Amino acid sequence: MPKPNRPRLRIFTATRPEQVPSLCRRVLSVDGAVPGAAVTYDHHQTGERINLDALPELVDPTQFDGIATTMADTDALASVVAVLMGGPARLQPRVKAILEAASHRCDHLVAHPDHPSEVDELGRGLDNYVGGELAHTPPSRRSATFSRLCWEVFECVRSGAALPTRDQSAWAAAVAAVEAAGQVTMEGDVLVVDLREHRRVKVRPDAWYLLRPECRAAVIVDGHPRGGTRFTVGRNPFRGEDLDMRPTLTALAVAEFARGPPALRPEATAGSENWGGRREVGGSPWNYGSRLGVGEVVGMVARGRTR
Repeated sequence: MPKPNRPRLRIFTATRPEQVPSLCRRVLSVDGAVPGAAVTYDHHQTGERINLDALPELVDPTQFDGIATTMADTDALASVVAVLMGGPARLQPRVKAILEAASHRCDHLVAHPDHPSEVDELGRGLDNYVGGELAHTPPSRRSATFSRLCWEVFECVRSGAALPTRDQSAWAAAVAAVEAAGQVTMEGDVLVVDLREHRRVKVRPDAWYLLRPECRAAVIVDGHPRGGTRFTVGRNPFRGEDLDMRPTLTALAVAEFARGPPALRPEATAGSENWGGRREVGGSPWNYGSRLGVGEVVGMVARGRTR
């Protein structure tokens, strides 16, 4: 298979129109709905297991001057790399399998059901590497770091070199510090992690679930960069229970909308400036701090799982 030329385009993250570079007139959005994108492939809207599954087999990157996502992570990176290569069909089967395994570890925190343990370990290593690099990057540099990582992995795929990897996650010390500060608690069987006093701590959700494996769901509380509170809510993937978070996300969106603007609709869907997510996990609005209180969110997560 001939090596593709390196496309000339910008890679970035954006949740607001002003974050889209002015020179980008035709943007491809992956793993999220970037404002103003000409084309969007987002498995959160279309229901695929990982975002690679939402891409068409062939994609012409020269038709775009930018590729973007709403949140920098391994699942988004895998889709960007596949697009740069010309689509998933242009990937070597083993490389595609590793990217799928990494994406599944990123989004679902457990092994991809269709790949053997050896492929999962390589995917986990790639996810540890990408997640660790992003965790150590301040918010103001996260878009640039994501772009660097996408090009780095693309060059490895294009040249046939081994993909970057890391044996262990990068946040063990941060988890210990938050626990020691008393910010990891249980409300019934809901795990509550409060990171508002640990603003620079970036920890993958699986670390909290592994710390409190008895929990059925979690509420992770953090400060929003524009002020107020940011929430992530999800089910514990290690318990093997098929808990659907979507009804809870809808209820949270209704409660957020009742507080008035900037929420546009009482729906947990793209474009609502409100809560959103999928069956396993979701969160509060991208562009502003939630007006809901921690106790209110924890209570709705607990009630939602018992309906």
